[in-house]
Amino acid sequence: MNRKTSLVKACCFSFLACLSPWLNGAEGIEDAQASFTYISSTLQTFRGSGRLVNNPGIDGSDLEFFIALLDESYLSFSREFNSKSAMCLFYRDPENSRMTIEERAELSLSFLRDLADRITLYISANAEFKDNVDDQFGRIVLDGINVIKVESVSNQRLPSSAFDEAATINFLDSMCT
Repeated sequence: MNRKTSLVKACCFSFLACLSPWLNGAEGIEDAQASFTYISSTLQTFRGSGRLVNNPGIDGSDLEFFIALLDESYLSFSREFNSKSAMCLFYRDPENSRMTIEERAELSLSFLRDLADRITLYISANAEFKDNVDDQFGRIVLDGINVIKVESVSNQRLPSSAFDEAATINFLDSMCT
């Protein structure tokens, strides 16, 4: 019985050890999505109003530099799928309008890296964003962003999961306009 219990414990430990990177990756992509949502909604609101609505602790003298950091971080996250990307250029190309929207969407999405590489990219872009905020503005501002980003809302999202046909078209329509 003791040997059997040890074997069961060893198997459970091995299973959890194998599962651990996936669980950490899931948490990492959720945090990256929240950061991306915060960045995109903050930039959109700032461009519309000229104000930093949900201020994480930035004073007036640092505002311009903070917005520049958000712009840079937005590009780090969205380089492959923003409106200037090859994916969006293909999707909007009038020459491709002869295809059905489903065909055009599927081909456009093929410009992205595979899912595992995208998730790795977003997790590293998120880590870089958080490191830059911490280095430039301090831990208090980073903690403020971490609180605010949980409630941030944006129509933009990371393509961090497999999309069905309707979700693919919706994603392309929201990112490529």
